[in-house]
Amino acid sequence: MTGNELETMTIANCSPRIMKREVSPVEVTRLFLERIDRINPTLNAYMTLTADQALADAKRAEDEIAHGRYRGPLHGIPVSIKDNLATRGVRTTAGSKILADWVPDFDATVVFKLREAGAIVLGKTNMHEWASGGTTINPFYGTTRNPWDLERITGGSSGGSAAAVAASMCLGSIGTDNMGSVRNPASMCGVVGLKPTYGRVSRFGDVPGTGGDSTDHIGIFTKTVEDCGLVLQAVAGHDLKDPLSADEPVPEYSASIGQSVRGLTVGIIRDYFDKLAKREVREAFARAVGVLESLGMKAEEVTIPHMDLVAATQNCTTWVERVSAHVRYLRSRPRDYSPGFLYRQIAILTIPAETYVTAQKVRRIICEEFDRALERVQVIVAPTTEIPAAKIEECNRGEVEVDGEKISLRGPRGNLGIQCTLPFNLTGLPALSVCCGFSSSGLPIGLQVVGGPFQENMVFRVAHAYETAARWHERAPRLS
Repeated sequence: MTGNELETMTIANCSPRIMKREVSPVEVTRLFLERIDRINPTLNAYMTLTADQALADAKRAEDEIAHGRYRGPLHGIPVSIKDNLATRGVRTTAGSKILADWVPDFDATVVFKLREAGAIVLGKTNMHEWASGGTTINPFYGTTRNPWDLERITGGSSGGSAAAVAASMCLGSIGTDNMGSVRNPASMCGVVGLKPTYGRVSRFGDVPGTGGDSTDHIGIFTKTVEDCGLVLQAVAGHDLKDPLSADEPVPEYSASIGQSVRGLTVGIIRDYFDKLAKREVREAFARAVGVLESLGMKAEEVTIPHMDLVAATQNCTTWVERVSAHVRYLRSRPRDYSPGFLYRQIAILTIPAETYVTAQKVRRIICEEFDRALERVQVIVAPTTEIPAAKIEECNRGEVEVDGEKISLRGPRGNLGIQCTLPFNLTGLPALSVCCGFSSSGLPIGLQVVGGPFQENMVFRVAHAYETAARWHERAPRLS
């Protein structure tokens, strides 16, 4: 095997070769570590590498497979972990100065399950400070650069994970998604990003304060929809350590891959996403719907009467929930936050309990409206982000120019880049971003496929059918 093969490698095509002992986990791991050594100084996707441990784990996997103890499709597969998920014996910073020296003595459940499946953890990926933004411009650990254009952001907050997968510095990565922090960077980096149903994957070990208790999700990055299903299979399921994890059966996700979508109905919400998305994104989305229709799906408009309340409701729930974990640090180490994050936390402390309770009541109404819509259609589709990846310089300045118009990155609804994703954090519905084209500047654009509660199988079915027909996943960024 050569290093060049990594660019086209997926879990699905590497796993059988490892199982048959055509390639060894040690060989694969060394090639990925060599690629990281070459490329990461430019992209800054990884914050911490665990090379020695990864090679030791790869040798163990090689020995197990040689003795007939093959664990499954992730055995010997190199992955990475976002730096707000506890990893035993490895620095876990949450992208913050406050936790710069924290080394957990336990694994997050999702990390534990990956290890049990035989995956090889290469390291921890860069992220937005406290997972609180959509750029991965981190004041303490540096900016992660987009593999498609080094002058542009990766999105966030899981920008390092998305960049690592897009640049073939691992075959899969785990992130977190509180307002779009998996799907947003997946869209901007041209990879697959899944936010499963709330409770589908345990959040035990997710650093407190990096997401709202009722809106944050563990998510998955891979190169293909099929790979995403393989990873979810390994990490999904009930966990006694997380009282909010769901005790729902875990189906065989690979069974839905390749099934026909003919006769299924796809829902489109008008007067919300189309108002948010800019021209090139709207055009790519329209073409993607056309592809789904060419596969035999019927497009139908659905109505969510209170969509305009989604942003306010999300902000009044998630920010209130996450600030509770910061109170002790705000009192003892306020200057160890970046100024913007500090001032936001102080402002959130002024939100009264009555507002939070009202927001939760409105949230229930919105969830019921989505439930009724999903009784009529099998999936809902929408753009993933309003715009392709912005320039780093524009983000530092606070505004971007799109369609000849200057737009503030922080508008009355919240940050630009998450308005299309946050409805599905509020509702907890499974949502997956898959590449649906490229802008005139060569930047990826994402299509969001959303299903009913615990209907990841249906999401995979539709997303895989689209991916196979459109074939955008076959493009790769040009990196020396």
